[in-house]
Amino acid sequence: MPPDESVVDARFLAHDSLRDGQREMINDAFKVITEGGFMLANAPTGIGKTAAALSAALTVSRENGGMQVLFMTGRQSQHRIVVDTVRHINERLPEGDSKVTLVDMIGQNGMCINELALQHGGRFRQICGELRGTRKCKPFLEDSPGLRLKVLQDPLHVDELVNVSRNYRSSEGPQPTCPWKIARETASQADILVCDYNHLFNEDTRNSSLEAMGLNMEDMIVIIDEAHNLPDRIRRGLSRTLNDKLLRDTVYELEEYCESLSEGGLNSTLEEANFSRARACSTALKRFKGRLSTWIREQRDALRNPGDVGAEIEVRVEADYILSMLRQELSGDISGESIDLTGLIGQLFLVQVDPDEDEDEMATDRLATVLSILDKYAQSPAMCVVLTSRGDENRITTHLLDPGIVSSEVFSAVYGGVLMSGTLTPPEMYAESLAIPVSKPVGTASYPSPFLADRRPVLIASNVTSKYTERGPENTRKIRQHIQSLLQNTPGHVAVFCQSYRMLEDVVEEGDWPGRMILLESRNWTKKRVDSALQQLRDARLRGTKVLLAGVFGGRLSEGVDYSDNILDAVVCVGIPVAPQSVPQNALREYIEKKHGRGKGWKYGALQPAVNSVLQGMGRAIRKVEDRAFILLLDHRLLSGQYRACLPPTLTTIKVDEAKRTGRWAKQFFERHPEPAKGD
Repeated sequence: MPPDESVVDARFLAHDSLRDGQREMINDAFKVITEGGFMLANAPTGIGKTAAALSAALTVSRENGGMQVLFMTGRQSQHRIVVDTVRHINERLPEGDSKVTLVDMIGQNGMCINELALQHGGRFRQICGELRGTRKCKPFLEDSPGLRLKVLQDPLHVDELVNVSRNYRSSEGPQPTCPWKIARETASQADILVCDYNHLFNEDTRNSSLEAMGLNMEDMIVIIDEAHNLPDRIRRGLSRTLNDKLLRDTVYELEEYCESLSEGGLNSTLEEANFSRARACSTALKRFKGRLSTWIREQRDALRNPGDVGAEIEVRVEADYILSMLRQELSGDISGESIDLTGLIGQLFLVQVDPDEDEDEMATDRLATVLSILDKYAQSPAMCVVLTSRGDENRITTHLLDPGIVSSEVFSAVYGGVLMSGTLTPPEMYAESLAIPVSKPVGTASYPSPFLADRRPVLIASNVTSKYTERGPENTRKIRQHIQSLLQNTPGHVAVFCQSYRMLEDVVEEGDWPGRMILLESRNWTKKRVDSALQQLRDARLRGTKVLLAGVFGGRLSEGVDYSDNILDAVVCVGIPVAPQSVPQNALREYIEKKHGRGKGWKYGALQPAVNSVLQGMGRAIRKVEDRAFILLLDHRLLSGQYRACLPPTLTTIKVDEAKRTGRWAKQFFERHPEPAKGD
């Protein structure tokens, strides 16, 4: 079919007709990307933002031969949506147009077809590297050109790619082939690569993966989905911990490494030098461990009041001072070896031993990483290093305050792209936080929701809050009354999201919910457990069982989960998850205030991210235009002032002052819309 006439120049449309807002987004993105810039789109669920971004990006990339689209998302569940959208695009292409090709990939561990995939992360990486290095991994050694052609013939989800690779047969018989290798080998030939944020925003991954896949940043058009998560994702990527246990385990691994070298025989000058350096590093770190412990004890004693032996202290410290203590130990007379900090870090990365089963990676790797971060950002005001002490536990943690230090390098190098989310609000905040280059064209827009207020009423209760000074038994009782009133008038499943696990326990776990099956999220829930919970919701609907699904903002259930088939009838958001006062949080606000302007420290650093978490929770129930859901927000602060100003201006809300009114609104709503929408 021909493209919608109202779309200027853009092609590759996934739908016969375009939704309100989707058409605008395609045109806006196409114009900005064509000029080599970035479009920041606050696009609500249901607008079809994935299809819009792909249409604009693919049109520009095809018109500029050799360009490639990188579709990046932080959650594996989002990959399937991209692949399905590209399949729809291919179905609608005019005869004679070449199909859009796509490679979908995740981490190496997640794509492994050997039993090795069952190994813990650090152990997997070590064994996989050894097997590939010694040419003992048969699937990795296989050369399967027919499989590479199959990958480029039609888009495959990563799980389909893994299955096809595991069961691949050539003319000579079964030929299982490493799907991770196939993905990397075909990535440069595909129009689209679907991958994690790390491929661009983690420097080590970027340096190792892009060149290996034959990709050039200047030829990339990037689409960043759920872009509201990117600043924190970058910050977390540089958040590391240094403590006594890490130093102890590192020394143990160095000694084990030296022992294995000695047992194998030092058969060359290189092996002897490696052994000598590893032993010298071990000796230096033992002394540093003692010196650091003494310094921490001095800091702790100076800050604590007499008698407050168990009280927690939290104080910002200088990275330079910590490194200076380490450098002094390295420069001492250590077996005749002269080792600087760079040499220590390099030696730690060389160590190969069996990692602790409880750890994702070896202690030597973790220490090398935290020392690298301290060294690189020692002079930067954008890095906050914090000493925390409570009882016998002491730790030093790194906190990146400015994600733009990392992302600016990426956005300056790539051709252009789209950053989008249903809660990229306000988009200008993210343009500043991520340091989108002002030298390139930048567009920002918030698109209207395609949902009528009648299909998604949003109620805000005026008589409850999560504000610390107003909490108490009576406030909790009123919160439960609102939830109970909603449950009594809702025909299907209801999700409740709270601002913390403590509040989840107080409000939900200790409440009485007759007639409801309870699914309560815990801190250790995995993706597999989330998938299981979604299946439980589907099975319960078929049985006629009503479920109360309960989780926390920013947890496994409140973001990035696709509750398809209108499986949730209602969502309740309890409170506003404003980050508590802490040394790194205060440092973040102060840094933003200095860099971006007065008043922005509080809004950018605490308030807007908290409200956006509420908006993410609200959005779980509505995934497409036909869905219907009842939304209840339990915090009166959202009715006025600075909190209200953080809500989208297009959001219409209804004020209720008691639980009975909540129940009446819910009853009327479900009388008008008794049945959930069916089908994706």
